[in-house]
Order: sequence, then structure tokens, then C-alpha cells
Amino acid sequence: MTDADGRLRVELHSSRFEDSWELAYKGYDVRCVLSSLEDNVEYSIRYRFGNDHGWGEFSNPLPVRTLKKPLSGEDIHRALRRKNADDLLRREASVDAPDDRGFSPLSVAAMDAELELCNLLLEHRADVNWTGENGKTCLMQVSYKGKPEVVQWLLDNGASVSMRDRKGMSALHYAADGEQLDTLRILLTAKADPHARDNLGCTALIRCAMLKNNGNSAVAVILLGAGARVDDTDSSGQTALFHCAINRHEKMASVLLDNGADPLATNSQGVSPLKVAEAQDRKNMRNLFQDCLAKRKAEAAAVGGDSGGGGKVDAGKSGGGRSGAAARPIGKK
Repeated sequence: MTDADGRLRVELHSSRFEDSWELAYKGYDVRCVLSSLEDNVEYSIRYRFGNDHGWGEFSNPLPVRTLKKPLSGEDIHRALRRKNADDLLRREASVDAPDDRGFSPLSVAAMDAELELCNLLLEHRADVNWTGENGKTCLMQVSYKGKPEVVQWLLDNGASVSMRDRKGMSALHYAADGEQLDTLRILLTAKADPHARDNLGCTALIRCAMLKNNGNSAVAVILLGAGARVDDTDSSGQTALFHCAINRHEKMASVLLDNGADPLATNSQGVSPLKVAEAQDRKNMRNLFQDCLAKRKAEAAAVGGDSGGGGKVDAGKSGGGRSGAAARPIGKK
């Protein structure tokens, strides 16, 4: 039955109803996917082989049933929009089925700030701490977007502030990344850990400094006010101030210096924030660091004079490490 090239041609027909056959496939492939078939439906399949001289007889019909495709998040959310979700959610298996982007129905509703839909999903036992393949929870996603009322709703309904995604990031990291001030306050009130580190050793404060499009000094003030340690380092030994020097976040650097950050603290390669500013000829940042060091040296000398000159204080360290102290905004002493 092969053709002149030694190949065997195959033709498949499908039918949902008796004597109503449709061509489903014609070609030379060993395997094929019949994408036109509906989910969870009984079909009959028949086939025949052909060559250059024509086609053979059809096989006897083979009964098959297609698999039932699980609802996606989009299906459920579409039903929610149509106000007929109650029946749909009662009949179908998984209220947490993700859409093609990996979002659960609750995540989609939460990011749209549709609290009525969120409540409906919760009534049907949606998992408020469900995670996709990347490990992100709904709280992480909403924290980045900055929807305080939804963040509070999630926390009130059992969302965890301590969970981490596959990058080791928490909801607090995402709120800092998104520069969401109100969300940061809500998470910290809910006991989010300002010292929590991601897989690169970064706290939320360090991430705020290391992102080129961030460097939000108001974020730094909130985190420092909640007890974030100003001179914590990432896995490369770099402080938030070091990242400010790299990314020219002058306002945030000023806040960090006012809260005791050390311009002379070196990373794992022995490089300090001051050296970064000097090497990259960033005059404003360099002057900011040098002025801070000069001021600290003068303060240390004054303290030494008052005590009879017996005390010696490292100008690069004085005033540092005010963990838990109220953060000073720019310009406030």
C-alpha cells in the first residue's frame, strides 16, 4: 500500500453522530492530534490507508471519548463576570485552576480589586495561599500592584506574609519593588519580617536600592522605621548604600546616611560605597559621603573632647546600626 517513495498515506474520519463523518486528518504522519474535537464527548473514529493508486477500505469504527478539560481560571472568571458562577463552581472540581498565564481565579479577581468575586471564590474554598509554578501567592501579586484594600482583605482571610516564591521573595519584597507605601505599612503591621532575605541575600531595603528604577526614599523610611537594619548586606557583601552608589539613588542614600549607613563598609571584594562613587566620578554622591564622614568625625571629636579626649570613634562607624530606631526622613535631624 505504500506510494512510489515508500510512504504510507493515512486518512482519519471522525463522527459524533451515525453516518455523519468528517475528515479529521490526511497525511503521512505516524501520530497526529485532532484539535477540532470537543471535550468530554463520545466519537467514532475510522481510518484507511492509501497510495498512488487510490485508497483502501475504511476500518470498522472505533468508539472513543475525549477527555474532560478542566476549567481554567479564565473560564471561572468569565463565569463570575456573567453572574452564574455559583452553579459553575458547584459542578466543577477545582476553584484554583490557573489560566494560561498561571494565575488562579482568586488572583485574577484580587488584582482587579473585585472583592465581591473574591468573597464568592472564598465561599467555594479557594485557597488564599495557592501558588503557581513560580511560587507566587495572590498576596505577593497584589502587594506589587499596590491595592491596599485587597491586601488587607487577603490578610484578614488567612493570607501568609511569610511565604516565599522560588526567588525567595516575600510579599514585603514585592511591595518594596512596586514602591507601594500603604501596602508596606499594612504588611509590616501584619508582622512581615523586614529582615527577610531572598535567594540573593537581599532584604526589601536592599532591593529598593538595587533596582535602577526604584531607590524610593519613602520606602526606605518606612522599612527603617520598622526596624530594618541599615547596614545588612546581600550575598555579595553589599549594603543598600552600596547599591545606591551604583544606581545614583542620592535621596535614598541621604536617608540611609541619616540612619547610620556606613560609606566605608566594604563588600566581599573590598570595595566601599565611597570607592564606587569615586571610581565612577559621581560627584554628588561622593560629596554626600564625604560630608557625612566629615560630620561624623567632627561629632566624634566633640564627644572625645567632652570626655577628656579618651574616647576614639571610627568616623565611618559612628552613628551606625540604629536598628529599630525611628528612621529620619531627608532633611530631618
